[in-house]
Amino acid sequence: MAKIIIADATGSYDGRALETRPLGGTERTVILCARELVTRGHDVTVHSHCDGEIVDQGVRWRPLSDKPDDACDVYVAVQQPELLGFVPRPKRRVIWVLWGANQLRHYKKLWRMWRRPPIPILMSQSQVRDYWPVLPHRRDITLIHLPLPAEVRGFPPLGQPPPPRAIFASNPQRNLRGLVELWAERILPQVPNAVLDVYGVHNLRPSEDAWDVWAGDLLPAGASAEVKASVRVHQPVSKAALIEAMRAARAMLYLGHKCEAFCLSLAEAQALGTPAVIGPISALPERVIDGVTGFHRSDPAGFAEASIQLLTDDALWRRQHLAALELQQGIDVAEYTRRFEAAILGQPLGDVATAA
Repeated sequence: MAKIIIADATGSYDGRALETRPLGGTERTVILCARELVTRGHDVTVHSHCDGEIVDQGVRWRPLSDKPDDACDVYVAVQQPELLGFVPRPKRRVIWVLWGANQLRHYKKLWRMWRRPPIPILMSQSQVRDYWPVLPHRRDITLIHLPLPAEVRGFPPLGQPPPPRAIFASNPQRNLRGLVELWAERILPQVPNAVLDVYGVHNLRPSEDAWDVWAGDLLPAGASAEVKASVRVHQPVSKAALIEAMRAARAMLYLGHKCEAFCLSLAEAQALGTPAVIGPISALPERVIDGVTGFHRSDPAGFAEASIQLLTDDALWRRQHLAALELQQGIDVAEYTRRFEAAILGQPLGDVATAA
């Protein structure tokens, strides 16, 4: 058994949040991996911006403001070099990079990386490219793609193609406006009965209309009544409701954003059998097999054409739907944690079960 301490400054949460409210990919991954490490016999404490100390499914959660234990077998800092000194004397120090890796090269953070050099755990080839040789332990990188929850894996094929409904499921600041402009100019005129459902984390109040609040900012100004009726912005929903919406969508459309270091929502949509059209930016091409489970399109005309094809061509949709279900199931939380455990303990993968 190893004593493991994890510190994450991402947001205000503890383990109970996984069952009670929508969470980002970082928080969900930390909670699921911490729980699984406990089931594998380890003593796990997570420090976050939580309200107070609790124990949830065997994981001890403590506020970041609480003084941590001075020593442990493994200390894992989530993303932030500022956290590397949080535990003074761990036997091993790890940085778990769950956002973009390029920010680690910033001059205000680079010196922290070298002051207490951590072993890096990354989640995409895009991050590996961004983890420059000027950073410590470049040769010791462990790459583990994020796990997909059981709720999105193992679905059977749909009996009938969905209606022409596309879905956007990211932060609206991540190029939603550009997508809606493309939708209005090139896609909707060719598929006038199509709908674009917009899900994601935002601060829109239930009484507010997105077109009234976001026009000229997150949505284009001067949109026609037809465009406004076809783009439907939803309030944040439960994980189960989002899965249902993804499963019911004909395609996921995402132009991409430089901040996407993995894009868990896209990976989950693919596992559910939803083809996607994406811009080849950051880690997005790693999530979609071009021409098989969706399309990579860098130009507006090509993006629109591929979207129209998926929304209207039942045979094409069926091929890509079946391919996504077969090829894009990813790894589960247990397998992810087994690989993570091997990396943080510095042991060969096959030796971990005995060590635990």
